[in-house]
Amino acid sequence: MVAQSSIYSSPLQQVIDRHPLTMTPDTPLFYVLQLISKLQNSCALPNVSTSDNKLDQSILLNQEKPTSVLVVENKSVQQILKHNAEFSLLGIFTTTDIIKLIATGKVNNLESLSKNIRLGEVMTSNIITLKESDDQDLFTALSLFQKHKISHLPVLDSKKQIVGVVTPEKIRQVLQPSNILRLRRVNEVKNNSVTVTISETASLLEVSQLMLEYKVNSVIITQKRKLQTQKTEIEEPIGIIVKDDIVQAYFLNMDLTKIPVQKVMKTELNFLKSTDSLWDAHKKMLQEQVQILIVCSKQKELLGTINQTNLLQLLDPTEMFRLVRKLRADVNQLQAEKFQLLRSRNAELEKEVQARTAEIQEQLERDRLLAKIALRIHQSLNLKEIINAAVIEVQQFLKADQVVLCQVKSSFLMKIVAESVDFNCHSWMSDQTSSEYLMSNLKVNKNKIYAVANIDQTDLPTEQIRSLKEKQVKAFLIVPICQDGQLWGIMCTQEYSGIREWQPSEIDLLQQLATQLAIAIQQAQLYQKVQTLNTDLERQVQERTAELEQKVKELEQLNILKDDFLSTVSHELRTPLSNIKMAIHMLKGFPISEKGQQYLNILDTECKREIELITDLLDLQRLEGGTESIPLDTICLTTWLPIIMEPFKSRVKERQQILKSKYPKQLPNIRSNNNSLGRILAELLNNACKYTQNGGAIKFSIEYNQKKSFSETPSLIKFIVSNPSEIPESELPKIFNKFYRVPNADPWKQGGTGLGLALVKKLVEQLNGHIIVSSSNGWTTFTVELLI
Repeated sequence: MVAQSSIYSSPLQQVIDRHPLTMTPDTPLFYVLQLISKLQNSCALPNVSTSDNKLDQSILLNQEKPTSVLVVENKSVQQILKHNAEFSLLGIFTTTDIIKLIATGKVNNLESLSKNIRLGEVMTSNIITLKESDDQDLFTALSLFQKHKISHLPVLDSKKQIVGVVTPEKIRQVLQPSNILRLRRVNEVKNNSVTVTISETASLLEVSQLMLEYKVNSVIITQKRKLQTQKTEIEEPIGIIVKDDIVQAYFLNMDLTKIPVQKVMKTELNFLKSTDSLWDAHKKMLQEQVQILIVCSKQKELLGTINQTNLLQLLDPTEMFRLVRKLRADVNQLQAEKFQLLRSRNAELEKEVQARTAEIQEQLERDRLLAKIALRIHQSLNLKEIINAAVIEVQQFLKADQVVLCQVKSSFLMKIVAESVDFNCHSWMSDQTSSEYLMSNLKVNKNKIYAVANIDQTDLPTEQIRSLKEKQVKAFLIVPICQDGQLWGIMCTQEYSGIREWQPSEIDLLQQLATQLAIAIQQAQLYQKVQTLNTDLERQVQERTAELEQKVKELEQLNILKDDFLSTVSHELRTPLSNIKMAIHMLKGFPISEKGQQYLNILDTECKREIELITDLLDLQRLEGGTESIPLDTICLTTWLPIIMEPFKSRVKERQQILKSKYPKQLPNIRSNNNSLGRILAELLNNACKYTQNGGAIKFSIEYNQKKSFSETPSLIKFIVSNPSEIPESELPKIFNKFYRVPNADPWKQGGTGLGLALVKKLVEQLNGHIIVSSSNGWTTFTVELLI
């Protein structure tokens, strides 16, 4: 029967199955087994019924797979189906009881089961129950499960009426103590002594008998396997049989005495390693929906099993107290080991720090010495000062008796160039000849360092050892100094007082110092060469300067003579030309033939050309000399420009050309020279007219930046003259040169002096302006820019 359900919240109430299956003691066992089989829904059983007690299908509603039946006092069917009905618990019937009946032979199969056997005859009447109250909890239930080795615990209320049933599976699903399970390993709780094994050929009846004998819920099926490496046999699990499998087989009316376990065993096994945590086991049980896991070694040898009871044992207060005590002991031990390790490590670290500090201090001293010597090298380019400073610093730093620096003079001779010696030791400079002979015979290799701690234990020739002993040398360290791949010299550090083990740091220091010295020597030699070259260059510059000054004086004298000559010639030429012009003018007043009049016109034209040429030469000479300042006037362009343009308009009209002028009616006043600006525009306009064919167009325009306000004056004005005649781009840079004329640019053979544009450029520059020329697409444009 199904008990009335309600909503609960405490952990104990959450694990109670409040819908247990209930039966009366006079219920036929056949009917009970048939009902359990149908509720488990694992196989199709024959539809068996009795005349006095039919199977009511309503009982099958809302039931989970049952593993137990509560046996209550006799009631009518109406009372059983009635809600809130009260029952007195008489006993319990579980799958364990079914296995017991099968193992003892009291029942063989379901079809042959006698319908006269009643439930009260086979039930367990000595039942363990739990009273539902506020002071009861899950730990009470766990203690009862562990103490009495039971798998079902009925729960009764204060009136001893049935509340429900608690199972280990329900507790494990609700209670998930992850922290505790994570701390424990599988090998701590796995079943070793109670793990029952059997071969795959054994019958199901034999398995049920083993379950009854050892009071276990599962049997592991194993096979023998021989290990190749160790030549030993192990038991390897190949399957598992649980109580439910035996019950299922019984419900299927199998002959349990003949069916071997290999027919019904589960071969898809769930394995664990000994090192896995119990939390891993718990998660795998939930994931795979199983109640037992197999523990195996790496070689698949069976080591034991883990079931729900093993997991729940950890939640027993006694077990938890033992675990806490063990953890506390482990923590104390770890704490002590940690302190001991820290003390040991601190001592080691102190030693390492001291050693490292000494190394760093020594390295700092070496770096200081190198920096000091490098600074001296950079501060001085005197080779003698550099090498003397180096040997003194090395002798003091290494606390050596003597440091000698020798320079290679030839393949057979070394010369001592610097020495630093302790005041108690013999100086080699006093006996320089023999010392240099000794050093020359050492035959030092440019790529090899000689570190001799004791001359008595060296492979030097006997004669050299004897010579060193005569000079009282007990140990020495020789470092080569190379320059451009060649041996320049050596630095020899020597000990007189006794043998000395040369440290790698000392050798490394002298190597670095030798590199610095090689750089310093090269710099000093280069400096000496530069000084010599500078002296030669200064002498050559002085000689060349004197020559140039003499040439400049000669050129200045020639320029004065040229100017005097041009001035004299121009004046001398202008006087007869003026007389000729006056004579021509007077001749025109007398009657003369037409041909004579023509000749007079030719003479007049040529005379004007000569006068213009002389005038241009004089003006150009004056401008190039730059000795005269040009006066500036305020020019009103509005009234001044028409006067300048009028003569040009007549000439354009004579040649039937078109003048296109474009400029504002009101032009600004500018500060410029009246004559110079007029000469500039006249030259440009005349050139445009001269090199434009008859009927051609000439463009003249004026541009300036318009005033943004009434008080603002424009700062730049442009005069632009364009004519339809193109000048090659290669000729543009030359057109402002004196006497230069563009080749093939005058098809009309009008002639010219080539001074006009040169004069224009000089006039524009004198007015602090710029002239720009551009020529493309058949047009040439001159732009004169002047400041207003």
